Amino acid sequence: MMDCSEIRDQFLSGELPPEERVKEHLAGCPQCRALFERDAELGRSLAAQVSQTLPFSEDFFAQIDKTLEQETGPRAWLRSRPSGLRFALVLLPLLLLLLAGGVLWQRADFEHYPLLRVLLLLCAYGVAIMLAFGKELSESPRHAPLRDYLGLLAFALFVPALAAFAPATEASLHTPSGGVSGAFGCFAYGALFTLPIAALLWAFDRNDRPSLRTACLSAAALGLSANLLLELHCSKGGPEHVLLGHASLGLVWLAAWIVTSRVSRGP
Repeated sequence: MMDCSEIRDQFLSGELPPEERVKEHLAGCPQCRALFERDAELGRSLAAQVSQTLPFSEDFFAQIDKTLEQETGPRAWLRSRPSGLRFALVLLPLLLLLLAGGVLWQRADFEHYPLLRVLLLLCAYGVAIMLAFGKELSESPRHAPLRDYLGLLAFALFVPALAAFAPATEASLHTPSGGVSGAFGCFAYGALFTLPIAALLWAFDRNDRPSLRTACLSAAALGLSANLLLELHCSKGGPEHVLLGHASLGLVWLAAWIVTSRVSRGP
């Protein structure tokens, strides 16, 4: 069975790699598989472009081989999975966490919670969450237009903040907010339940140096997930509590991803 570097060298030599030698490798490597689509149109085109460029330095291919050698272990295997599978493997644990943290440990007034309100939140938040996950884990170019992800981020930050001023439920009117400590408790609860999803996003992300796009989409998905969870779990009302303990999670996740991006890029 040929590996990525051998397939590359075969294309550069002007020959198409034998199908029987690459079949097994292509089953688990979407990048190499793309080279063979439409009668290897992409592979032939890239090889032709490379052959017309300036000569490579002596260590050019050595650096590529070193990078490929580092792509081993569980995370490399996870990142090589198809986008649809990675999307499902992030969404399913999220649904389980929402069920465990928001429905099994539901808010005190859950039986009297306005049905229309919860349906609207589930639909709006759910669609935005799936869009954010889908765009982050897609094969689309990393240098996508700002509108592709800033709109989702604005929605994730603005709507939970707006929800702080929504009409309170009956139980919220009689449930003490607990001040700053109560808000911190909700914040910790939302952060704890979305932390495994953040870890999965990191494991599945194919970009070794997280970009602004990754930070915005991750923050949007995680912030909305945490707010949906807390909406189902917490019956405490009041703008101060919701803003500090619920809506702030999107901003904090955004800051966390940006810091991670800066650290990974180095000085």
